[in-house]
Amino acid sequence: MTTYLANYSKGQMKIQQMAFALVAMMIFFGIVALFYFSIKLNSLKSDAQSLQEQEAKELVRKIASSPEFSWTSTDCSNCIDLDKVSALKSRKSYSEFWNLDFLQVEMVYPLFSGECDKSNYPQCGKITIINNENHGLELRAFVSVCRWEQDKGGYAKCGLGRISAAGINLK
Repeated sequence: MTTYLANYSKGQMKIQQMAFALVAMMIFFGIVALFYFSIKLNSLKSDAQSLQEQEAKELVRKIASSPEFSWTSTDCSNCIDLDKVSALKSRKSYSEFWNLDFLQVEMVYPLFSGECDKSNYPQCGKITIINNENHGLELRAFVSVCRWEQDKGGYAKCGLGRISAAGINLK
């Protein structure tokens, strides 16, 4: 009978060892899966941010031809109308129209300084349409900017400008 109990306790011990080994393996794979998913979720935010920046990049390329920005003259189909952009600055309804945190048109040549407002409009350097705090990476594209000059019977005065846009920054 003692050999039966000895064999029984050895068998029971082997079953317990196997059960502990299986539990340890399950815990190990659970921890590995937890690390894997935490790394994947951390990269998800950066992936979403890069998609927002890519969307802003595409928007910068296309914004010059949008009706809100385009110069209506047939001479320059991809020029930006500074008069329209200046009018857009005062309209708050456009702050969420492009789904951006930052949108600005800046004069590169001829060079002026300062933010545009109604008092200094033609002699100013930049028009900021959307400027939310903590915006993401600014993406830029050079464009021709034109405005209507009233002197000498009226003519189109064009120069070199730059559009800057930033996608929505994820918190």
